[in-house]
Amino acid sequence: MVKFKGILFDYGHTLVWFPHYREIHLTSVRNIQRKLRAFGVSVETSRVQALLDEFAHRRESQQVGIDAEFREILSVLGVEGYSEDDLQEIIELHWRPYVQDARARKGAKDVLGLLRSEGFKLGIVANIWSGGMEPALDKLGLNRFFDAKIASVDVGYQKPDSEIFQLALKYLKLKAEETIMVGDNPSSDIQGAHNLGMCTIRLMRGPNRTEPDIVAPDFRVKNLSMLSTIVCNRSDSTVEKSMNSTQECGTPGLSVFPE
Repeated sequence: MVKFKGILFDYGHTLVWFPHYREIHLTSVRNIQRKLRAFGVSVETSRVQALLDEFAHRRESQQVGIDAEFREILSVLGVEGYSEDDLQEIIELHWRPYVQDARARKGAKDVLGLLRSEGFKLGIVANIWSGGMEPALDKLGLNRFFDAKIASVDVGYQKPDSEIFQLALKYLKLKAEETIMVGDNPSSDIQGAHNLGMCTIRLMRGPNRTEPDIVAPDFRVKNLSMLSTIVCNRSDSTVEKSMNSTQECGTPGLSVFPE
């Protein structure tokens, strides 16, 4: 029997959600456009958006740091003569709408507090820049719950690549089979963690909720509060899975939905 000792969470659309998700993309682009006009550069909205999307979805082998990423974007747009302060302002202008719009998922604080009190190590594994995530976690009062936070732009790997999950496991001193991954994305969250042998819980919320499974998650939930039903249902505050069972964790694809 293997006891679960840790739980990893996705960030966007799992721990937090964005009530104006579509609008903030446009707000971010317009923030950058206004700054570029100060350099005498006028760029169409669609071009700026296309560049941001292209860099956001780079393959692992193409990952670079946030400063280098925006230097490349500015180079493509023909922007020259900017200072380091200008660069940092452009990066902040891009991320500001996402931080401002971020809201904690209903029940997130309660369930995270409960999991901590039960002795679970908690971490975040996210395809994001830490500078766009940490301020939102601080604002929402969620930062204090986590022992590790791994952001793809900082480490050069992104989900579903196994390396980014392994970094979190190494930091938390956990084995994959001792760990649960909670996320909304069937590819980056569920498939990536499943490939390493983690138990997976898919949150059926946000823009990915209608996407089909690539591999069946061990559980599906409609809100984070249901995690306590899954992982805190034993008197010793742990969950066990049988390594001799044909099931990796619970019943594959089991839905644990509130009435």
